Amino acid sequence: MRPLQRVQQLLSLGRRIRGKRALHGQREASVQKSGLPVLRFSLLAAGAGGLAYDGIVNDFTYCGASVRFVRSLKTAGLIAADYLRLDDDDPEYEKKVKLLHKKSAERLLETCLLNGGLYIKVGQGFAAINHILPVEYTSTLSLLQDSCLPTTQADVQKVFRKDFGQLPEEIYQEFDYQPVAAASLAQVFKAKLPSGEQVAVKVQYNDLQKRFISDLGTIIFLQDIVEFFFKDYNFGWILNDLRKNLVLELNFLQEGQNAERCAKDMKKFNYIHVPKVHWSHTKTRVLTLEWMDGCKISDLKTIEKEKLSLKDIDVKLFEAFAEQIFYTGFVHADPHPGNIFVRRNRKNGRADIILLDHGLYEELPENVRGPLCEFWEATVLRDENKMQAAAERIGIGDYMRFAEVLFQQPIRNRGGRIRGKLTQEDIDHMQEIARNNFEHIMGTLKEMPRSMLFVVRNLNTVRAISHQHGDVVNRPRVMARYAQKCLYMQHNRRSPVQYIHWLSRRIFFEYCLFLSAFKLYLLDWYFNILYLVGRAPASARTVMREIMQPPEPGVLK
Repeated sequence: MRPLQRVQQLLSLGRRIRGKRALHGQREASVQKSGLPVLRFSLLAAGAGGLAYDGIVNDFTYCGASVRFVRSLKTAGLIAADYLRLDDDDPEYEKKVKLLHKKSAERLLETCLLNGGLYIKVGQGFAAINHILPVEYTSTLSLLQDSCLPTTQADVQKVFRKDFGQLPEEIYQEFDYQPVAAASLAQVFKAKLPSGEQVAVKVQYNDLQKRFISDLGTIIFLQDIVEFFFKDYNFGWILNDLRKNLVLELNFLQEGQNAERCAKDMKKFNYIHVPKVHWSHTKTRVLTLEWMDGCKISDLKTIEKEKLSLKDIDVKLFEAFAEQIFYTGFVHADPHPGNIFVRRNRKNGRADIILLDHGLYEELPENVRGPLCEFWEATVLRDENKMQAAAERIGIGDYMRFAEVLFQQPIRNRGGRIRGKLTQEDIDHMQEIARNNFEHIMGTLKEMPRSMLFVVRNLNTVRAISHQHGDVVNRPRVMARYAQKCLYMQHNRRSPVQYIHWLSRRIFFEYCLFLSAFKLYLLDWYFNILYLVGRAPASARTVMREIMQPPEPGVLK
């Protein structure tokens, strides 16, 4: 074969090969092009099928959990990014950080309201620590005690169909679907039993039990993320440890039992009332209670209108919870203002207190209550040796920091003296301590018996109520007197010798309190005289008045 012919054959073969490759490529491109819509359709179909299945079988539980997770993650990310951009050396730092606190608190409020359930309960907990968190956070998050998003009539009917097999109007004579209150876990409706008795019906949110565990996991996960970026932040372990208690709160049968036990424990106080449970109309997610009128303990306008004494209200409140903490050991763990009502007693015209929402309780064992009584008494008397001994019996190493956690006020810098009223300087100091010694505070909380965590929550929430009332009563002293009384009451066999020992201890206690108060009054007179003769500034008198216990008013003015 000639060379020219050979070259022509090779060129022809190359053209045929390139042609086949081009044809194959066109076919492959055609297949790929036609496959893309199929793939997209398959993915859309799978997503729609999963969404439909979740909607039909689970009432969109998992879809809702995903939405809440993404929403929470977005909020946490935005808040963290804003704080990371702050410059500590900026001359307008203080102004900018206050504005950022407010902006971040509003973001948290919106997220908690949209997510509902456990998010609202956690937000309420943060709102109570108004002596540590900035006021922009606590004042904003306190709205969660009143502003929860109500659910629909259809959701309420779903709960009744599943728990009772009937609609509300079929088992009650009357049932008003307009809620009178919407809380973190449930709504409260007004109804009438077949007997005609007016009752309050607490109905759990329809999807709450399904979403509770996933929401708790999401919150703990977000806490872990925040802790990763902000090393000093560490609250996640608390939620992990209290998971069991929070889950028990979903069982309204348990809440009914708690309410009856609380009523039995409080029977000695004729001014404490707990609504009676109607068991015939109560299930796991529906709780029917006696209807009691009253106003929230934080409603100062109504309290003033009813001419009730804030001092009388606070003393009764402190003694009731001191009874639980120091004597019975069955402690209400969620006494925020939305769960405590007051009303005017028709017979004596004084204040009655109504305790609501008994879902979250803690058992404080006797081997913790006894040392706690002694520690409280010793702290008020400034007896550091007894403070240390009592703290060691509880398992606490740093007894002074433990006192600051319990009393929620600075103690080290004032020689251990406890005040009935905190000044703004004290609050600023506590916030500074929380920022600079957060790890040590967390260490003290971890040392405590786990049963003490809800007790600290109780004390902190009640302290916030007292602060809102103007600290008209010296709460530490009132509770110290009750703690000392409980030391005697805890003995099973109270002999005359034990009584004499307790009485002498009580007399010494009152003598120490009187002596301390008398010294302060002498100092006050001394500074007044110095001021009158021009030897001391007016600020000295102001400081002394802040240090001393404020006058105890009668009726709120």
